[in-house]
Amino acid sequence: MVTKKKARKNEDFKKVKLKVGKKLKKTTTTDTTIKAKRVVLASQLEEKVETDVNPLSFRGLTLEELCKQMGHFNSKVKMNAIQGLKQILTSRPDLVNIHLRLLVPCVAVHVSDATFEPQTRQNLLNLYKILCTASTSAMSAHITLFLAHVLRALTNIVTEVRHLALNTLSILLDRYPSLCCNHADLFPCFINYLGSSKRLAWNKPGLIDTTLNFINVYDMNRERKVIITNVEVNYETGTVEGTINLKQLFTQNPDSSPFDFGVTSTSKSHTVSPFELPDALLNLSAVLAPIISNIVLEDTGGQFLTQGVKMIESIVRGAENQPNDFLLKDFRVSLKFLPPRFAKIGHIHDFVFSKSVSSLLI
Repeated sequence: MVTKKKARKNEDFKKVKLKVGKKLKKTTTTDTTIKAKRVVLASQLEEKVETDVNPLSFRGLTLEELCKQMGHFNSKVKMNAIQGLKQILTSRPDLVNIHLRLLVPCVAVHVSDATFEPQTRQNLLNLYKILCTASTSAMSAHITLFLAHVLRALTNIVTEVRHLALNTLSILLDRYPSLCCNHADLFPCFINYLGSSKRLAWNKPGLIDTTLNFINVYDMNRERKVIITNVEVNYETGTVEGTINLKQLFTQNPDSSPFDFGVTSTSKSHTVSPFELPDALLNLSAVLAPIISNIVLEDTGGQFLTQGVKMIESIVRGAENQPNDFLLKDFRVSLKFLPPRFAKIGHIHDFVFSKSVSSLLI
């Protein structure tokens, strides 16, 4: 009895029955014949018509098609897509607010693309400037994703990528200060960047300006004034005794309501600025101290003296208006005497101020 195993084994040695007139294939040659079939997509044959709702780029592509090409593996295709998006959004700025949901995810992710040429990175930065012309209310739903890509690019190993991310962050800080202030990860991430070895040199274009924009976002820039007023509310009689019209106060300015609790109120409470936290202010002072020292010691032309003075003034103002300094017993001492490799803030302030005044007198 022939088993299946033996039958499969005998197939390799089975004698081929030849027919008269049939040609056998040569075993030493390679078959190079190519079989091709034509695939016709009806949608590609349709003629595209430019409308007010659906404008076309100079290559005849729509906004959605250009956004899809931003995810292409070829850098040249992505470069052409960036140019097409710039062209459409420059000619139709009203489309920025409408298509932010489509534009931000496909464009912001390329801030960390290391395959771009310098010219492509500049075009991408210009495209970011166009996107940042959107209103604050329209960008509020997308600022978290945008900043997440930018903060990730700040730690990239490629210097050019970090430079593009820094310039993009400066644009976002300048255009949307209130949205950036409410972002939970922005302050600690940028502080870590300023204190890391991946930080750009202090005299590189964009670092000082971005740092000042970052400080201005969180700087309260005002003295805390507390006005105490007694108002007595009687719930049994339904009367209010006091000089303040509570109804008018709450209806005209709902954010000032003293009954703003997270559970019972739908209004959003004001975010606490890091300048109101002693630990955060000390961390900011520690990373700014070497930058200010470099300005004083290496800026012989006085190009960055004004920015250095502004940094010092912001720290001094934050220390003077610090409402929670009691949380850290040695706050004043730590602020005055930073780590040994850093210079003293007070001495730098006096030196920069005197140097700037002398330069103005000359």
